[in-house]
Amino acid sequence: MSSIQANVSRILIGMLLASSCSGLIAESFSLSVDSKANLYAAGQTQTPLVGGGTLPSSVVLPPGNGRVLSLTSVSGTVSYNDVDAPPIYLGQYNGPDGGAVNFQDANWPNNYLTTSGTPGLLPSSAAGAATTFYMDMASAGGVSGMLLYESVAAARRVMFLSGVFTSGSVPQSPAPSILNFSSSFGSNPLSTSFTQLSPLLNQSFFIGDGLTGTGTGATQSFFVPNGATHLYLGIVDGSYFVGAPDYYDNNSGSFSVQGVVAVPEPATWFALATAAGAAIIPGCRRWRRARDPVRSPSRFW
Repeated sequence: MSSIQANVSRILIGMLLASSCSGLIAESFSLSVDSKANLYAAGQTQTPLVGGGTLPSSVVLPPGNGRVLSLTSVSGTVSYNDVDAPPIYLGQYNGPDGGAVNFQDANWPNNYLTTSGTPGLLPSSAAGAATTFYMDMASAGGVSGMLLYESVAAARRVMFLSGVFTSGSVPQSPAPSILNFSSSFGSNPLSTSFTQLSPLLNQSFFIGDGLTGTGTGATQSFFVPNGATHLYLGIVDGSYFVGAPDYYDNNSGSFSVQGVVAVPEPATWFALATAAGAAIIPGCRRWRRARDPVRSPSRFW
């Protein structure tokens, strides 16, 4: 295939994915995601869980290849600890895109990373100021961790809506590589303002409110990996948001999530996969009735 043909094919695919009148079948879902929903427990069916919390909410995906997930509405607020933190730190709620929250205890600054080779919260010279958390979570239970670090403390965020696709079984080690959603830190930063994302099976990813900005911008597209049967939605949480999953049980609040999974009809997908120079875009199709989601039940430092 020539470069011109390849470019034409990519344009046609983009046109089809962007249009509801383009040979797509779509299934919508609506569910609640509790702040205690442990994303690392994707695929599991019993508690207690490593790290605590509850089973993540889930959606059974329609079959097919070339599927695309998009969020139509995400609302609600959550708190990383509205139970047993010192009173000054209670009530730090944020929306689906996450938020910068502060905390400091008697271990500051000894328990924090401050070297230039790893994300650092605040330098030891700033020990009098409250810590702003960042995320550098490890992989666990076959589900990959996540990195999101911003050099400007006010731009850091935690407790955002996250997702992971699975093939219907409990993810097993080794987990896929960890995605980096920082804007500029580390290797291959994706930022949170991406327009498209193609996560692997069992690879956790940032969702937020499903827009390129916070409450604004273009709708983000999440390409569903072939073989995926379930989408799990939850929170990535841990002690200081660094290392292994933990401290889910003192979170508060929830998110309400509505989304759509679009599937190219077989004839359309075949045409897109084989045609490089031209394609006939089918007429408008009636959207399939919404599938009822399969919802599972939904720190002090």
